[in-house]
Amino acid sequence: MPAKRISPVYLTKEEPNPSHTYSPFSSDTAAWDAFRQGNESAFIFIYESYFEVLYVYGVSIVADPNLVKDTLQDLFVELRERRKQLGHTDAIKFYLFKCLKRRLIRELTKWPGRRESLEALPMGFQFTLSYEAQLIDRQLSEEKIKKLNVAVAGLSPRQREIIYYSFYEGFTYRQIQDMMGLESQQSARNLMYKAMQYLRKCI
Repeated sequence: MPAKRISPVYLTKEEPNPSHTYSPFSSDTAAWDAFRQGNESAFIFIYESYFEVLYVYGVSIVADPNLVKDTLQDLFVELRERRKQLGHTDAIKFYLFKCLKRRLIRELTKWPGRRESLEALPMGFQFTLSYEAQLIDRQLSEEKIKKLNVAVAGLSPRQREIIYYSFYEGFTYRQIQDMMGLESQQSARNLMYKAMQYLRKCI
């Protein structure tokens, strides 16, 4: 039985946006396989579906929009050129997030091959919660949202990162383990628990 998720105070899982649910492909697997086989429509679909969310993620890692945009463009160019050599995936967003994170860290730290850690970056991992993100209880006052953001800012970069992956992007603990280079899914759960404990204490 899957482990029960810890529900954070004032945070809710993001609801799907109806305008973004249509896909000409039956699944991520179908879209990715079509792309690898040279289907240009599949490439355009993947690019248009994920560029914006990847950009938002990128500027959470480093506050340099131009660097993020350039890195994203380079990423998609390389994917397109190497499509026939790419491996299988049934989770395109997760795959692209991993690729972008690796590239940004390599660009910033110049430590290719080193274990990925946002602790090593100059600004850590930054994001703020808002009504628009669909993560906040709509009954909360502006004052409470500010208080929540202050609490989030007080988390360690790794704790902010896991909050982002879980509640912004809906990644599983297995995916979070992989994204963050953690030893086990239990390590991911422990990190989430500590982050939520801190938020509850602050709010």
